[in-house]
Amino acid sequence: MRIRISVVAAAAAFVLAAAGPPAAGAATIAGRPTLEARVVHRINLVREAHGLHRVRVVARLSGAAHRHAGSMGAAAYFRHGLFTPKRDPDWTSFGRWIRWFYPGPGYSSWSAGENLAWGAPGIGARETVARWMASPMHRANVLEPSWRNVGVGAVHVTAPTGYWRDWDSVTIVVADFGRRS
Repeated sequence: MRIRISVVAAAAAFVLAAAGPPAAGAATIAGRPTLEARVVHRINLVREAHGLHRVRVVARLSGAAHRHAGSMGAAAYFRHGLFTPKRDPDWTSFGRWIRWFYPGPGYSSWSAGENLAWGAPGIGARETVARWMASPMHRANVLEPSWRNVGVGAVHVTAPTGYWRDWDSVTIVVADFGRRS
């Protein structure tokens, strides 16, 4: 079993990990299904332009991406780990929490990877995928030939706290990629 985690840079990961638990707040969170569909479309345009097959949206990865985007919006953080305050420890690593969703029963081999993006006050599909393509690790995820599946979750947060406290609103996008057999 192979797990792939994509981060922007080691320094950014250190800053995010050192930030501690997220702050509580009264943010309003709304899903962005149109943005999700457009991100999948852009990912597939890029993959096709590089001679790769399209990735197919699957419910399990969509569920994972929605859970993660919603969690980041509600708990005001930005990292690949999932905030799980009712567990010990409060943070669950990507390699662990993704198994709650993917691959599902009956698979003997699988791998997964994740890309994150955000923009204030918003971010579109074109900009999201362009940012990923400009980052070597995120680009590698988008162009990974073995990926067959994808799930995208996007939320818009008004009156955010914690990580985004300096903005009036933000949009968070999560793409979870996978292969299973």
